[in-house]
Amino acid sequence: MRSLIQQIVQSYKSPKLEGQEKGYVLFSGQEPDTKQAVSIKILPRLLGSDPQIAKRFQGLAQAIRQLNHPNIAAVRKVGEEAGLPYIVTRAIEKAQPLATKLDQPWAVDAAADVVMQVGQALEHAYNKGLVHGSLAPENVVVQNDGRVLVTDFGLSEMRDLVGVRLKEAASPYLAPERAAGGAADARADVYSLAAILYSLLAKRAPLVVKGQVTPPSRFNPDVSPAMDEVVVRALDPDPANRYPDVKAFLAAFGAITLAPAMKKARPTAPAVGEALPAAPAGRCPRCGAENQSSRFCRKCGSRLSLSASPPPSPPAKSKLDEPIQVTKIDVGRIKVGTGVELHETVIAQPMPVASGDFGVQFPEPLEMPQVGAGLWPALGDQLLISMPEPPPMPIIDWAEIVPPPLEVPTIENTPTAKEGD
Repeated sequence: MRSLIQQIVQSYKSPKLEGQEKGYVLFSGQEPDTKQAVSIKILPRLLGSDPQIAKRFQGLAQAIRQLNHPNIAAVRKVGEEAGLPYIVTRAIEKAQPLATKLDQPWAVDAAADVVMQVGQALEHAYNKGLVHGSLAPENVVVQNDGRVLVTDFGLSEMRDLVGVRLKEAASPYLAPERAAGGAADARADVYSLAAILYSLLAKRAPLVVKGQVTPPSRFNPDVSPAMDEVVVRALDPDPANRYPDVKAFLAAFGAITLAPAMKKARPTAPAVGEALPAAPAGRCPRCGAENQSSRFCRKCGSRLSLSASPPPSPPAKSKLDEPIQVTKIDVGRIKVGTGVELHETVIAQPMPVASGDFGVQFPEPLEMPQVGAGLWPALGDQLLISMPEPPPMPIIDWAEIVPPPLEVPTIENTPTAKEGD
């Protein structure tokens, strides 16, 4: 037996024995090509020489390989070594088993989210011809981002093939018929899923008194009577009284949890002048997980408080205090002001072309015509604006004003230097 186990694990890098429990031997290692961390689960008994058992194992292995769902731990390999069966799955990182979170307070919505994800994984397996058979919080893993993964699909049936019986058959999450040695079916998975939901809601395993399941609302006032009815029916000791499969259980459970929650959470446009609702806090005050985007922590399930309301915005400035720019149709001027007080700002004015004694000889600038608002409709009638005739420009004799130029000396008038100097 040891040599067969050695042959299985030696094809992986850095194999390490992690433990021997739940009817299998657990090793960890890495795939030599991809360096992907994996978990290797080897059953401690041989399949035997019965051809019927070998055929069932081949069909089971093929069904397990076909599992491909975001809520199911990825299966890397299923096989047997000289009759010793084993399963290799991808190691799950940054996650914790649900069993370590049962003592934490779980809100109803957060518990419903976990159960829905597990149920979707079970439905996918049913479509491939697989039931879980031993679903428990130890088989459910919650990642830090809130995604739920279910492990050990097909392992229960594989244990039945080799005749492995677990000592902990009295698990509160195992259906009574399974604890009595019965075969696994969909109704058994319904019982296990409902037992997990009961534990999340009541912080304890299902309590059965004289054959009657105590409703979880006795331990959690947030549980509605309709949810009590669904959970109690799914935990009925008689499989015939339960839901026929997980799909029917999820339909009944979702009708009283997810559908009303989605209707309540449907965004509505705020009224005019109404402030937008405050965004949820992004950090869990209990476990410190960040980047939260819902009302409940994805890691621990505790309720998140809403972030503090943003400070009120300052009151809008009165229109009398706002700068107002008023443009008036006028000659070369624009009026700018604040409130009702107006100030004239000159943007253009005539400039003198001469100053001093010459400036008086030029006429004053002509007054431009006043263009009023009533001018624009008259344009359609082709009315013209009459302009005054400009006065004659003065004639200036620059020869009389400008002094004569200085006499430029010629060469003949320039004294010559004496010879010998």
